[in-house]
Amino acid sequence: MLSRPTCPALPRLTVLAVSLLLLLFCLLQPAHAADDAYLASLLEKAHREKVHEDRTWEVLLHYTRTLSGGYKSRIDDPGFFLSPQGRTDPEAELAATVKSFFVAGAKDGAHGACRFPSRFQWLSERLGIDQARLPPFACSERDKNLARIEAKSAVLVFPVGHINSPASMFGHTLIRIDGSSRSNLISYAVNYAASGTDANGFLYAWKGLTGGYKGYFSIMPYYEKVKEYNDLEHRDMWEYRLKLSEDEVQRIITHCWELHQISSSYYFLDENCSYNLLFLIEAARPQLRLTDQTGLLVLPTQTIRIARASGILDEPIYRPSRGTRIRKMMSQLEEPRQLRAYLLAHDGALPQPAAESKLDTMKEIDLAVELTQYRYDRKELAKEPYSKLYLKLLRERSTMGAAPEGIYEVAEPPGPETGHDTATAAAGGGVRRGEAFVQLGFRPVFHTLIDPDQGYLPGAQIKFLDTALRYRADSQRFQLKTLHLLDIFSLAPRDALFKPLSWKVNTGLDTEPLRNGRDYLIYRLNSGGGFAYGSPAGGICYLLGEIDANAGGQIRAGATIGPGVSLGDIEQLTSWWKLHLSARAFWYRLGDDRFSAAVSLAQNFRLSRDNSLSAQYGNEFVNGHRVEEAGLFWNHYF
Repeated sequence: MLSRPTCPALPRLTVLAVSLLLLLFCLLQPAHAADDAYLASLLEKAHREKVHEDRTWEVLLHYTRTLSGGYKSRIDDPGFFLSPQGRTDPEAELAATVKSFFVAGAKDGAHGACRFPSRFQWLSERLGIDQARLPPFACSERDKNLARIEAKSAVLVFPVGHINSPASMFGHTLIRIDGSSRSNLISYAVNYAASGTDANGFLYAWKGLTGGYKGYFSIMPYYEKVKEYNDLEHRDMWEYRLKLSEDEVQRIITHCWELHQISSSYYFLDENCSYNLLFLIEAARPQLRLTDQTGLLVLPTQTIRIARASGILDEPIYRPSRGTRIRKMMSQLEEPRQLRAYLLAHDGALPQPAAESKLDTMKEIDLAVELTQYRYDRKELAKEPYSKLYLKLLRERSTMGAAPEGIYEVAEPPGPETGHDTATAAAGGGVRRGEAFVQLGFRPVFHTLIDPDQGYLPGAQIKFLDTALRYRADSQRFQLKTLHLLDIFSLAPRDALFKPLSWKVNTGLDTEPLRNGRDYLIYRLNSGGGFAYGSPAGGICYLLGEIDANAGGQIRAGATIGPGVSLGDIEQLTSWWKLHLSARAFWYRLGDDRFSAAVSLAQNFRLSRDNSLSAQYGNEFVNGHRVEEAGLFWNHYF
């Protein structure tokens, strides 16, 4: 009898393990196929419903329409896109984004939902994505960083211009994210800024105009920005609370995370700090369409006006800078007592006055306390000597009681949104050497010394591409009067405690009388520096030494350079009347033989926020030839 063949027995544990692996393989196969089918259904739905054309998707990718009717993102960093065509193809980028949610085995933080949380949240809602059908993922770094920010409300903050910095004379905007604390100093600031550090004014302006700098979004403690702007740079700040819900504020933070370490080309005149912050506000509420309301040129004051017109901003709150507060305190004291306060803040020996006033002594010590804090913020004092001096002043001050109410209160100036628009068209006429002329002018940006100061920084002038075309009646010909590529004037008044320098730089084409007294078109490069002081009437007086370089075919050697001097007085006589009285003289000996001296009076009469009349008179003497001119012009700001 034949026996049945037998197989060697397998350990029961091995059999069980093999069975489980086979079962797991069988289960995974249909699930993978099902996920592929589910992904395909989501992509088909997105295509069918044209989800890539939704306004929210445009905002999250910073898309704007091109002249040909297509799309192009304002962000040019490849790291912001998952599709190679993502910058110009919204549908391809949407499909690549949805596919990134289904990638299995992604490292912690590498999953599409971690990298782009705003996209993930919106697409999940818009397409109805069942997150249970996605592979598991972890976003530890994102969750840790976002958890530190208690985002309950948001405030749009506008630090006014910084008179001695070309990069900051336009002003700036940032967003403050507030939590439940009453102190906004522990809040966070969302900021977009250029990474440039060039000190040369021409180089900085050129790179800023041509996109030579990269801009980056950042989230940082708000007190750092307050210290930078309000305490160190003497920049007053305006705060506009945004009318957003807590969920909408959270969208600002998550979208800012998507922009972390992503760069975009920074342009001073359009794609700047203010324009890009509008995308963050739109990420919270896309239907606002704020970026659609900007023109070719975008400046901080303009974005505030756009946001206010949309109804998203509350009434502003004015925060004077430490420099403004110090100057207010100084105005309460005569100059000898200002100097006593200065000595107190430097721990110097105090001269004994003939008669002592308790109130004046109180003011001196209050001023010394502010100056001591200012010195510490500027790192002029180390922590230990600062603490010693500061406590010494406070002990002395504590014996004197409270200051009279309102004595140091700073009057609120006109808000930045109350100023004129930043582009100017001018039309008018006048007489030069007895010959009538008609003149048209255009200036894309920004503000001149003679323009109304409401909403602007007094003593600051920035002009780009300032152009004037003149028609001369007798000769019946057109003449290019000016084409200033760049013209910056910074008048920073000095006083007993603060000693800033004033400066100017400009370059471009000018029609000027040369050594024979006749007018010729020349190229000019002019720069200078000096001092400015507050006038008794509340204006600004200045005196500058200058260097003027000219080039042109009618100059004896083709080019010349000469030293010179200029002085002037700018007064805002009333809310609607402003004048600028100035004089200058130049001596050209290198490359030419010319002496030029001129006096001028310019007046501006404000008719409305965006309209003014300017009257100008000038008398110039060149090598004995007299050139007299008078004109009247209407200016429209838009």
